[in-house]
Amino acid sequence: MMRRLLSAFHPFETGSSEILLEQFRVLRNQVPLMYALMLVDAAFLSFASHGSVSMAWSVGVPALLGILCAVRTLFWLRRRGFEPQPEKIRRYLLSTTLVAAVLSLGFGGWGMFLYAEADLLRRACIALYIFIGTICCCYCLQSLPRAGYLVLLCGAAPVTVYMIFSESWFLRGLGMNMVLVSVVVVRMLRTNFAGFLEVLTSRIDMAMEQRRARGAEQRAYQLAYHDPLTGLPNRRALAEALGARLHARHPDGAFGLLIVDLDRFKAVNDVHGHPIGDQLLHDVADRLGDIVNGVGQSYRLGGDEFAIVLEGGSDSVCRVAKAIVQRLAQPFAAGERTHHIGASVGTALFPEDGNDRETLMRRGDIALYKAKQSGRGRHCAFEASLDAEIRRRAVIESDMREAIACDAFVPHYQPIVDLGSGVVVGYELLARWPRPRGAEIGPDQFIPIAEECGLIDELMLGLLTRAFRETRDWGMMIAVNVSPNQLRDAWFSQKMLATLSREQFPARNLTVEITENALITDAASVRETILSLKDQGINLALDDFGTGYSSLQHLQMLPFDKIKIDRSFVTTMDHDAKALRLVDAIVALARRLDLPVVAEGIESAATADALAALGCTYGQGYHFGHPMAADEVEAVWHRLSCRSDLSAPSRLRAG
Repeated sequence: MMRRLLSAFHPFETGSSEILLEQFRVLRNQVPLMYALMLVDAAFLSFASHGSVSMAWSVGVPALLGILCAVRTLFWLRRRGFEPQPEKIRRYLLSTTLVAAVLSLGFGGWGMFLYAEADLLRRACIALYIFIGTICCCYCLQSLPRAGYLVLLCGAAPVTVYMIFSESWFLRGLGMNMVLVSVVVVRMLRTNFAGFLEVLTSRIDMAMEQRRARGAEQRAYQLAYHDPLTGLPNRRALAEALGARLHARHPDGAFGLLIVDLDRFKAVNDVHGHPIGDQLLHDVADRLGDIVNGVGQSYRLGGDEFAIVLEGGSDSVCRVAKAIVQRLAQPFAAGERTHHIGASVGTALFPEDGNDRETLMRRGDIALYKAKQSGRGRHCAFEASLDAEIRRRAVIESDMREAIACDAFVPHYQPIVDLGSGVVVGYELLARWPRPRGAEIGPDQFIPIAEECGLIDELMLGLLTRAFRETRDWGMMIAVNVSPNQLRDAWFSQKMLATLSREQFPARNLTVEITENALITDAASVRETILSLKDQGINLALDDFGTGYSSLQHLQMLPFDKIKIDRSFVTTMDHDAKALRLVDAIVALARRLDLPVVAEGIESAATADALAALGCTYGQGYHFGHPMAADEVEAVWHRLSCRSDLSAPSRLRAG
């Protein structure tokens, strides 16, 4: 009922809560002033009418009206300290409109009585007092125009009508003038209120735009500084947090930077799909948050790599790194399966390991690299020696790229000998790198680096091209060890066959040696590559037999032509009975499978004789000859042929 009544007064006064609140704020400041003006006006009217009417009309009535004004003034003054709900504001506006009408009727009625009892001069004064007071009230009620209209209607209109119908042309003229002013005042109220609404609406719209802009800014900040998948701050947030902390005039105490990389995550992601991988990353973020809660902040750097900034020194950093390795090694439930991944952690400390952001992050990465190189599933703290090692590897990689481009790697050949007859039956191809500056680096150092930086394929194919040219006319078996990364390349067999065809090297004279560990990851792709090589007539050897996983299963599943016993067994069999028994078992197994055995690492005649007695077919090692360049091999043939009547290289005995 009250809402319908309020709507009848003015449609805008039932508008939005922002408009209602602004009307309330304006009236809260203006209404007390309006009542003060009414009190002053009543006092002047009382003084002007004193002596012409009784005390009840000259003092009693204005006193009563003054009390009512004081009550309403107190009502509004008490509401200066708070901002009520919109529904209450509507009631306040309605009551203000009604009270304005009642008080205007009271003042107007009192003024009409005084006007009727006064002489001409006093009538003019009374009319002016009433009209001026009414206009002042209208100005105070600009934000509530319907109340202003009622004040004009109930307060000024009665006296104005009296004046228009007065016998005095003076009063008639004054009345007509007051009508014109009233019209202007009404128009002013409408125009000012429309302007009030327009300004207020613009301000509301501007505030909404500002809120939207702040919301968009917050969303942009969230996207720029947080990972959308895990909700963690991202690499950019980490860089700025470290920068702000390290560039402070008085940086906080010691803290640690932990770089966390997930182990075996890629395999899970590739096999089970990205939704499972995303769930795993989210669960990892939750576990990291539980571990560092209250003492650090975790970040996602990208992919399966995370970082943690941790308060405290080396002991607390080491303790948290150990906890991360242990917690992330526990199984994760994602989808309908349980997944096992694990993590490696590298740590760097401020200020011991670096005083700037770049150094800390780089040294954390170096420590992580060492942890993964040490076998994964462990944590490693940065040491100065690690930095030197990384720099050395970077120099080697740079030099290696130049060496590959100018064909500086040289193939060397180590003889493979028939242990029964002592005849050289083939050679194993080994890479050598004669560096123009610095000491020569062995393959045990540059081959792993070539595998890590993706140069192994280009390096190996370049060596094979040169070796095929050098050994094409030898008519002997050439063995080459192939990297696991190359076997996972779907195009490797085509590259190998193209090189054989281009250099016109017989495929039957090539043996590809494959380590057992190469058969573990991506077994289906590796098997397809191996079978493709076998179909072209290339021989296959299972290298380092006994040191990997599921050796017997590999012999059963893949068409190997021979197996090679790892040198770690051969070099210790002279003084280690267990190693001797293992070699004997491998040779016996190979004999039953009708596979010849090659023993590598033979360094004495006694070892060679013992292997021959066990039934081992072939052997290689320093006892039979060191790796040699092609011209050195041919020089040996020449010396031996001069001392005997043998001319074919395939019949030369090891010297």
